Amino acid sequence: MRKLFLLFLILLFFEIPFAHAHCPLCTAAVGAAAVSAKYYGLDMSIIGLLVGAFGISTGLWLGLKIKKEYFKFQFSAIVLTVPLLSISSDSIYLPLLIFGSSGSLLNKVYWVDKLLLGSIIGGVTALFAFFIHSYIKKAKGNVLFPFQGVAITLFFLIVSSLILYLIFG
Repeated sequence: MRKLFLLFLILLFFEIPFAHAHCPLCTAAVGAAAVSAKYYGLDMSIIGLLVGAFGISTGLWLGLKIKKEYFKFQFSAIVLTVPLLSISSDSIYLPLLIFGSSGSLLNKVYWVDKLLLGSIIGGVTALFAFFIHSYIKKAKGNVLFPFQGVAITLFFLIVSSLILYLIFG
């Protein structure tokens, strides 16, 4: 079954034209960054950031591939239903002590999974980078430099990773 899935991905890769706004190269770059982060032992929040960006990037890539709309909000559903929810054993606590009695919604300590938190931040970052790239491409009529989409996506992911490293480091 695993070989069949791998064969499907390879065939899909070679069948997709490279004129899409979000390309397989962006997806591969973010996937390689996630594997490298795990290899070098970075914090789970940073790995989650890259995994979330990889999921959104894969969703954008596949969503742009499907031309026929089968249901309303199909593209959004494809982008957002790429599996991002991974649970690890590494959690942090977020005290939300604003007001109210002890134990109320705004006066409670919440435990958040670092991988899940990073995935959400990474997904939002990847979507933001995609929209910035699309805006520049539309405003100028063309890309400003080769591999602009990859460069913008990786730039925003590096900045987000540095922020997470400084917070959780």
